[in-house]
Amino acid sequence: MTQQSFLAFYPQFTSYTPAVVLQEYISQANGRFSHMEDDAEEARRLYTAHKLTLYAFTVPSASPSAGQPLSPAVIAAAGKAQSAQQIASKKVGEVAVTYATSSNMTASVSTSLADLTETEYGVQLLTLLRQYERPMYIP
Repeated sequence: MTQQSFLAFYPQFTSYTPAVVLQEYISQANGRFSHMEDDAEEARRLYTAHKLTLYAFTVPSASPSAGQPLSPAVIAAAGKAQSAQQIASKKVGEVAVTYATSSNMTASVSTSLADLTETEYGVQLLTLLRQYERPMYIP
């Protein structure tokens, strides 16, 4: 995947700064996902967008001026995972609700990708990765 092909698909990252971060995450993505055949490019794009969004979470909030490119802070807000939490238990009398933790969602993913539930791009990548999971045979 090239920087141009990534930016053609995700133009919201066109003016991402620092530019070296964009290039680094594209480089990392290119070293992964070769086992996914036809879905490898999509996985690389999602991985790069996910990592850029996570990086943007570390940037202080800033509002873009009119006509200016989106700042990393705005990208972070847009990419933040807003998925509904699953209810693990509930109680009607004296109302009580317990939500499931996301650890179950990432249990089957390697620790290097354990942060996938933190962004919308990561959640999409996690869904794509699950299509390639192979059951482990233990005699």
